[in-house]
Amino acid sequence: MIAKLTGTISYHGAGFVVVDAHDIGYKVNVPDDAIAGLSGTRTFFTHEVQRDDSRELFGFLSMEALELFWQLTSVSGVGPKSGQKIVYSASVREVTERIMKGDVAFFKAVPGVGMKTAQKIILELKGELKDAPTEASSIDPDALEALVGLGYPRKQAEEVLAMIDATSSEDRVKKALKMMGR
Repeated sequence: MIAKLTGTISYHGAGFVVVDAHDIGYKVNVPDDAIAGLSGTRTFFTHEVQRDDSRELFGFLSMEALELFWQLTSVSGVGPKSGQKIVYSASVREVTERIMKGDVAFFKAVPGVGMKTAQKIILELKGELKDAPTEASSIDPDALEALVGLGYPRKQAEEVLAMIDATSSEDRVKKALKMMGR
C-alpha cells in the first residue's frame, strides 16, 4: 500500500493531480478546492483502494486528515469518496468536534451523505476519535462531581453537562438529572 507520496505536481485535473516521483506519474484523487494553487514538490498522505478493475489513491495533506479518513471509512456505508469529501469539508479539528457534538446537519450538508449515514458516523465514532478535543474545560467541575457522586458514570455526566446551558452548578445538576431521567 502506498501511504505517502512525495513528488512534483505535473498536472491538475478535475478532482485529481498527477504527482511525478522517480519518473512515475501517480494520479492522486484530491478535491479541486484543496488543490487549487498547489504546485511544485508536495507530500501527500495516501490511501490506496484496489478493486477488480481499478486502483485509486486518495490524497490528504496531513497524516491527521488521513487518520480521520480511515476512521470515517470504518463506518459501514462510508466509502472512500464520501470519507474524503467529509475530511475536506472543514478542518480535521472541526470535523472531529462536529462528530463529538452530534451535528447531523453538518454531515448531511456534505454531498453524498444522507441522514442515516450521518447518524451512523456520529453513533459509531463519537467517543472513539483519537485526540478528540475534550470538553472538560467547559464543564462545571462541581456539577460533574455531584453527578458522579450520585452514581452516574463520569463520561455520561460529562456528555450531558456539555449540552446544558445554565448559570449555576445547582441548575446544571437539576437539568442534567432531568435529562438522565431522575
